[in-house]
Amino acid sequence: MSRKVFLGVGHGGRDPGAVAGGLLEKEVNLDIALAAEKELKRRGIEVLLSRREDRDQSLEERIRMCNAFGPELAVDCHNNAGGGIGFEAFCRISGGVSRKLAECIERRVKAAGQTSRGVKTRSLSSGGDWYGFVREVKAPAALCEFAFLDSPDAETVSSAQGRERMGKALALGILDALGAGRETYGVWVAPFTELSGAQAAQERIRRDLGLWCTVESRTT
Repeated sequence: MSRKVFLGVGHGGRDPGAVAGGLLEKEVNLDIALAAEKELKRRGIEVLLSRREDRDQSLEERIRMCNAFGPELAVDCHNNAGGGIGFEAFCRISGGVSRKLAECIERRVKAAGQTSRGVKTRSLSSGGDWYGFVREVKAPAALCEFAFLDSPDAETVSSAQGRERMGKALALGILDALGAGRETYGVWVAPFTELSGAQAAQERIRRDLGLWCTVESRTT
């Protein structure tokens, strides 16, 4: 069974989100999500984006799509306004995997060169989670704000390279939360002209070294 991740892409269509200095949040959000999708798929993760183009999409639609998809983890992608500096992520008040997800993403974003305002919670007066995506998505979920578009912080995501960097950081953080963030490497041992010889060597490696290995055929 493939591992599944949902990426919500904030705003879209007639709702641009934050607008500053020629940047539209809806476009920045999509570019980051697409870059994250590319990296996640490269690692064998099944990904569903809430939208792949500039179109109207309500929060309710994003939540319905996510819950119908049934992912292991879900992240809603946003960018900020208000003159601040840095990344921030919101997780569930209850913590658990939602907090782990947010913290894993924060670590990767910081490693990519962006400062952080922290992993946070925000509550309604009733005590529930403020953000509908975090509150109503069934999977462990987080909402990420990668940069402020109306301050010098916008340089983090103003270029295609910057958005690619944040998207990859997002993907790596998700992989860390899934326990799939480390790449593995193989060692080619030796060629055999007979299948039986390769299988015997495979068994010795498994028995004597305790290593997993596989037999592959190759025409030379």
